[in-house]
Amino acid sequence: MGLPASAWSEVTWREGSNAQLASRFAATRVRPAIKGIHDDGRAPEEWLLIEGPADETEPTKYFLSTMPEDTPLTTLVDMTKLRWRIERDYEELKSELGLAHFEGRGWRGFHHHATLCIAAYGFLIRERAAFSPCGSIWREKPRLSESPRRRGSPNPTGAPRRKLDRDSSEKAGGRSGENALPLSMLPARHAHKRISSSLVTQ
Repeated sequence: MGLPASAWSEVTWREGSNAQLASRFAATRVRPAIKGIHDDGRAPEEWLLIEGPADETEPTKYFLSTMPEDTPLTTLVDMTKLRWRIERDYEELKSELGLAHFEGRGWRGFHHHATLCIAAYGFLIRERAAFSPCGSIWREKPRLSESPRRRGSPNPTGAPRRKLDRDSSEKAGGRSGENALPLSMLPARHAHKRISSSLVTQ
């Protein structure tokens, strides 16, 4: 409550569902009231991050951080507000990738299981990041070639080895030689005569 007004800054940490998430923050160096590792028994200095929205009469949240002393305020806020993202990742790990399906009783087994789940999750996140968030690539219509080639003709852009080419120059239907031309339909009177003669028994 004794910090000067200049110690407070408006910081935006991410985009929300309706608007950007922002609030007032202040940071100062403090020593927690616990036994530390120094010779005099005091704990090392840490960051005390204080969140106090402008519409509140007093601060609403306090955070302790062991980040380096030269860390800027925006970085402190970003790291502190990662809790929402971490909780979401943890929920997806449990529900989608089977982190909660471990049934062993040893730390080594759980460590192996969690490592594989996190590695799989990292792979999925990287694959997800390769697509545009707007999804416009899925709405594009298939593009037709400007110079379509006839069915069965060799592909000029094929692979050097014929077996590796997905669209080889084999004839349609697996037949060798020239493709058969479509036959014209027989007139109805000839077709009727042929069918009636085939039904006569001798």
